[in-house]
Amino acid sequence: MNQVESIELERLNFYRASELHGGMVLGQLARRVRDPELIVELTRHSAEEVVHAHLWTETLLALGGVPTPVRDTYQARYARALGAPGSLLQVLALTQVFERRVFRHFHLHLGLPGTHPRVRETLERMVEEEKHHLSWVKRWLDRQSEKRGHEVRRTLSRYAHVDALIYQRLLDEYAFRRAA
Repeated sequence: MNQVESIELERLNFYRASELHGGMVLGQLARRVRDPELIVELTRHSAEEVVHAHLWTETLLALGGVPTPVRDTYQARYARALGAPGSLLQVLALTQVFERRVFRHFHLHLGLPGTHPRVRETLERMVEEEKHHLSWVKRWLDRQSEKRGHEVRRTLSRYAHVDALIYQRLLDEYAFRRAA
């Protein structure tokens, strides 16, 4: 398969913009925290998200697409639904919910019939890298749960609920069909 449908190029551009947005948010957070371990993890995570945006840009260009500005990223949709996160806990809980969604969604995308080999290659690389994102944030949230268990659970639950609503709209908007 050499041709890529325009909706697929729109998906890739959305991924690109959302990865870049996430990298910028985490980078800004890394500038404000004081815990050296957290600075290391946030900086690494931020850098990887920006690299992911770069990989999507390269993939998009290789398939004949053109990167275009996207203001309505996944993170912008979260902000509209939830307001801006006001604490480190909120940012990292939202990051965890989002990373779980990305991991599952990239698996869904890999299962779509006719996925272009270049897209498949990019998705497979990112699925591997998302594992670290999920694990370090989960470890941090687990430590927070020891002191603030109810607050952590409540925040994660609220964000997971909002994420499910946003994701359903995105599936429709970007014409994803669940694998049978």
